[in-house]
Amino acid sequence: MIKFTPSFAACAALILLGVGVSPLAHAAPVALQDATATFSQTTFGGFPVSAAIDGILGGSNGWAIDPMEGTNQTAVFQTVSNVGFAGGTMLTFTMDQLFGSSTIGHFNLAVTTDTRSTYADGLAAGGNVTANWTILSPLSATSSNGATMTTLGDKSILVSGALPSTDIYTVAADTTLTGITGIRLVALTAPSLPSNGPGALSTNGNFVLTEFQVDAVPAVPEPETYAMLLAGLGLIGFTALRRKQNLAV
Repeated sequence: MIKFTPSFAACAALILLGVGVSPLAHAAPVALQDATATFSQTTFGGFPVSAAIDGILGGSNGWAIDPMEGTNQTAVFQTVSNVGFAGGTMLTFTMDQLFGSSTIGHFNLAVTTDTRSTYADGLAAGGNVTANWTILSPLSATSSNGATMTTLGDKSILVSGALPSTDIYTVAADTTLTGITGIRLVALTAPSLPSNGPGALSTNGNFVLTEFQVDAVPAVPEPETYAMLLAGLGLIGFTALRRKQNLAV
């Protein structure tokens, strides 16, 4: 059977015609658990990796890495339930950074389908982050406050330009994997960052990730949406034909 994948233009045309196409109708937050990191800051009240998924958006809350700046640091989170739609999944990552002058400057994102018992032991430092990770290739990466986010050849994202004191990064990536059990965030160093990073603004290279959230949605419309698209495209073709006939009169 031939599978019809509508173009963006077709979807837009259907929306203009009033056809209720909504591929995002099944979008859902991905619940995360067992936050684990290679290192978490313990000074100044502590900034453990678990704080990045506690739902608290206070400016003094989150994951930080002082005094281990200037090194790559990894955080992993298990998904409470397996994630992944047949036909592909669009993942959207939201990274709130509300502490002030402590945004992440370089990072990548990855997923795994490994058995949960084999990684992510919940330790804030020295935790087990080893799994078969698939690095995601971002489709888009945006800053809510105007920073420039560039996807590099290794699929990492480098932040530059006019750097705001606080920011929210939104990254979209798709995957054909199903049964996703975990998500990895690696904060990476870079020569362009203060003290080699991974922080983009802090003079010592630190950062504070206030909250890390993930949403999942089918990467392609569901079957009922295809039917609506086909019907809509038929309507578009009929309308175009009538317009051509009218012009010929």
